Amino acid sequence: MKDTAIKINNKLYYGWVIVLVSALGVFFSAPGQTYSISVFIDAYGETFDYSSTLISTGYSVATVISGMLIVFMGRFTDKYGQRVMLVIVGILLAITTFFNSFVANIGMMFVGFFLLRYFGQGSMTLIPSSLVPQWFDKKRGFALSLMYLGATFATLLVPRFNLFLIETMGWENAWRVWGLLLLVIFVPLAWIFVIDKPEDIDMTVENEHHEDEEAAQKALETVERESFTLSGALKTPSFWLAGLMSMIAPMFTTGVTFHFFSIMEMRSVGKESAAIIIGLIALPAFIMPLIARSVIDKMPFRIVFSMIQFMFILSMTWLAFFVSGPITATGFILFYGMAFALQSVTMNTLWPSYFGRKHLGSIRGAGTIFMVIGSALGALPFGISKDITGDYNAAIFIMMGMSLMAFFMALALKKPVKEY
Repeated sequence: MKDTAIKINNKLYYGWVIVLVSALGVFFSAPGQTYSISVFIDAYGETFDYSSTLISTGYSVATVISGMLIVFMGRFTDKYGQRVMLVIVGILLAITTFFNSFVANIGMMFVGFFLLRYFGQGSMTLIPSSLVPQWFDKKRGFALSLMYLGATFATLLVPRFNLFLIETMGWENAWRVWGLLLLVIFVPLAWIFVIDKPEDIDMTVENEHHEDEEAAQKALETVERESFTLSGALKTPSFWLAGLMSMIAPMFTTGVTFHFFSIMEMRSVGKESAAIIIGLIALPAFIMPLIARSVIDKMPFRIVFSMIQFMFILSMTWLAFFVSGPITATGFILFYGMAFALQSVTMNTLWPSYFGRKHLGSIRGAGTIFMVIGSALGALPFGISKDITGDYNAAIFIMMGMSLMAFFMALALKKPVKEY
């Protein structure tokens, strides 16, 4: 992309600018994220005569459908590039927010949920996650952890921002504000600053020095040779092991978040305290860049993932047996938040490391299906557990068993070898 609108300073590796813009992209995925949409649900309930069960079911179905279709966004990203797709998706997400401001019935609400999840939660996280790895190799985990600080700030700031907008100008105008912010801030920045890969501006990954053009050409040939196609990746055990492992964390997180206030009430934590505690899950992500340097970028994936699954099991045990007030609840959410953040960054580092950069959008899109399905199904086992047993421990025990299976899956992980 040599027609970029900015002049590149070769003394500063441009990959760090890409990280910054990608973090902004992840931040602006907020309109499609559960923590953002949930603030509008009460306003919908006051405006429309629909049960929470009907609205929740529509939201879950919309999430599953968007997750099944996200692989097409990955293919478009591989074909047209991250810059073009970020601009297009940013515009479409803005149009989606304007559409949601005119919701008048359950059908429109369902369509609105689907578009928010597809362009927001799905596409606006997928594309940056496939962009940053194009620019980093040895520091890939560190760069991705910096990118995900955009999600951390969004989790901490957006719910309160949405509530302020709804209370001051109504939910309809709140959606319109998001549309204007996307069009005025994100879309122009993406068009001006995003460059798909360092080779487009005659750079090398992480500014690695090559003695001559022949060496540089060999580096490009290595990218081509080591990159799997989507069909090739689907034939490897590692793709399916990684995908199945990636389902558990969003499943448990969604289940706990959806029922959080009820779970906390059973463990002697009031609503006011629970409202503060639930937001603390984002805080551990602030130290992820430090952890990435010493753990994700240097240790084998099978060791990191097995450690993460062990942390999940400890977190679930903590929640089931030891949470009995605000202090122990805070300890649980911070420890689990650390494990969840570590898994998110490690998983996004694994895809380019195992399957290469060339078709990363398609492969990353296919991998996202596992996480979206896990997220969509997360609340159900917790609800069933509560209805049958009067508590949530049965669901927690099931999740512990799944994490134990994932622990052994992690030990079986190995980098696939491409067949020529």
